[in-house]
Amino acid sequence: MGSYLIPKDGSPKSKILVYLVFVFCTELTLGTLPLYPQSQLYQQKESDISESLSSAEVITSIEITGLRRTKDHVARYPLEKFIGREASSLDLNEVYAAIKDTGILELVSAEIVRSENGLVLSLVVEEKWAIFPFPLVLTGSGGTNFGFFLADRNAFGLMVQAVLGGMYGSSGIMAIAMYNHSPSQKGRLGWNSLFMYGRHEKEDQDRDENVHRLYTIDQLHVSFGLYYPFTGHITASAAASFSHKSLQKEKFNPPPDGAVLVSITPGFSLRSSAWDGYLLSEQSLSVSYHYNFAVSGDSYHQANLKAIWEKSLVPGFRLAARGGGVWTTGSDPLAEEGPQRAQVDILPRNFSAMHYAGFSVGLEKYLFKFRMGTLSIIGSWQYVFSHGPISGNEADTGPSGGIRFYLSQLALPAMGANIAYNINSGLFQSSFYVGMSF
Repeated sequence: MGSYLIPKDGSPKSKILVYLVFVFCTELTLGTLPLYPQSQLYQQKESDISESLSSAEVITSIEITGLRRTKDHVARYPLEKFIGREASSLDLNEVYAAIKDTGILELVSAEIVRSENGLVLSLVVEEKWAIFPFPLVLTGSGGTNFGFFLADRNAFGLMVQAVLGGMYGSSGIMAIAMYNHSPSQKGRLGWNSLFMYGRHEKEDQDRDENVHRLYTIDQLHVSFGLYYPFTGHITASAAASFSHKSLQKEKFNPPPDGAVLVSITPGFSLRSSAWDGYLLSEQSLSVSYHYNFAVSGDSYHQANLKAIWEKSLVPGFRLAARGGGVWTTGSDPLAEEGPQRAQVDILPRNFSAMHYAGFSVGLEKYLFKFRMGTLSIIGSWQYVFSHGPISGNEADTGPSGGIRFYLSQLALPAMGANIAYNINSGLFQSSFYVGMSF
């Protein structure tokens, strides 16, 4: 589940997750009892691991206790890299990072035990709640929207992700179904599919929130993709999609026409993670290329880049840097993007441009551990360059800050709220988001 802002115009991926803001508010209300940091759950066991073990002894197998829905081989798959590792030098922070990365499991305790066949890494885990049937009511300056979604991040106990639901409100209607089948064994392909239909009123704005286009659009989008993890850190992907966009109401300076597109999208990503006892840090890079062939309308090319680098300075306090870029050929307004792809939130959510290059650097501090998760505060400085027919070449900068809530009992990466100030326009922007980044 990736990370997204919630723009007023409601891009498909953003609307998949918009209902989860309700969950964020619920968890902050229910989880009011501070607890100790997660690392203390297994701190005592870590000292036991190196006791009476020689450097020549290696881990020969893994045993996992505490699984309910999750299949044993699925939970074991991301931990297989520890087989053959010298037991005396095992770092439990690395074990915790691997388990935390599943998004489904939390580590309760870990120890190494002797068996007839060698040394066993024995783990006790807890499963997060992975099914979310939630109604949604969102009210704000963009209007009021109602929706209901059913999501399962561990369907069939295979860590498969499925989402089904819809929304209705002042900005339009939307129905969506998504399925992501993660590989559960080495050498297997993962695949995903998406169906989305929506009718919504679209506003294209400049950085001062002046509306330059206003129109209603119908959109049907269907996609299917494959991805293959070559290692635990490198993944290649390819996807094909069909999109049909048609104009319904041309209120103010609309695009000249709709479009029917067939798209091919190859890509690759690099990813690793680390745990410092309080926060899970990510280091990742993803690059994708989209060739959009127009059955009607204009064909265009698009390249996307996203990078995240988080580094713990001391336990519970880390440096966080993010960057994003979009390059799009052509001049069709339907091909323009919002600023979310640039990894910034100092621009209006309905800002529209063809090209972006954005960067954010800041610090994040762990605050408290609650029954339902971990609360932290973050502050950053952002810069973004954009180019498009509305604003031309433009550079914006400013500070951003907010809170994040990392859920320990609900199978979601993180939720939070931000407020950002654009020095160039003098405007504040507020947002809810789901995921590890903007």
